[in-house]
Amino acid sequence: MRKLLLSVLAVATLATTPTMAENISIPAHKLPQEAQKFLSDHFSQNKVVSAMHDRDITDNDYTVILDNGTKIEFDAAGKWESVKNNNGKMAAGVVPLAIQGYITEHYPSLGIEKIERKRYGYEVELTNDIDLKFDSKGKFVGIDD
Repeated sequence: MRKLLLSVLAVATLATTPTMAENISIPAHKLPQEAQKFLSDHFSQNKVVSAMHDRDITDNDYTVILDNGTKIEFDAAGKWESVKNNNGKMAAGVVPLAIQGYITEHYPSLGIEKIERKRYGYEVELTNDIDLKFDSKGKFVGIDD
């Protein structure tokens, strides 16, 4: 009976371990160097309100929230993965020029709420909830349904 109880306890522990995540609040100066450079290059006028290091079995990344409401996600090395700002005003230089040019030409009255780096390139969410896909060079690929 004791062996059975220990076996059940061991299996239960192993089954729950992969789902455990550790989200740690950190000071901004503890972010990876590349993330700190990105913040100083594009958001030097903004203050970091929150910086979190999110770690679990499958992921190791960082989430930063700025005083203007911008949310930025970085990978483990500090490379930005997504930038979101609900006011539709993306900081200069965050959006590649080719993508910014396409949006200015085809959607001049709309702003950009979010940009994400994807395997294939970029996905951009406009203020009217249209999601546009671009390749890694900024060439328009299509509209995401």
